[in-house]
Amino acid sequence: MPDVRNDLNGLRVQLPGNPAIYLIDEGCKRHIPNPSTFDNLFRDWSFTQDLDIDEIQTGSPISDGAILAQGKGRAEVYLIDGGMKRHVPSPQLMDRYNFRWPTDRIDVALIDAIPTGRPIEAPH
Repeated sequence: MPDVRNDLNGLRVQLPGNPAIYLIDEGCKRHIPNPSTFDNLFRDWSFTQDLDIDEIQTGSPISDGAILAQGKGRAEVYLIDGGMKRHVPSPQLMDRYNFRWPTDRIDVALIDAIPTGRPIEAPH
């Protein structure tokens, strides 16, 4: 059975010759569904191809249209994915995940209405 690889959290990976790109999150590979979702989340198209991703457990795919959001007047950044918000607790994790900083701030009431999931985790 493939392993949970929390030590790889934040990496974007791809098998050579395969167009599918994955984010390692919560130790599992999560398929990024399309280029527009990739662009919503990440600063650039960097990823690694030097891992055997078949050895990493598969998690739920990133939802189509997932975004990073920040409430007006608030510093917290959230990954909005699959109907949940997940806090990205530090600038270091934003960098580790290569997340794009949100440019538009949205209504705080909207963010507060989204159910909260587990925060984004550092590699461990």
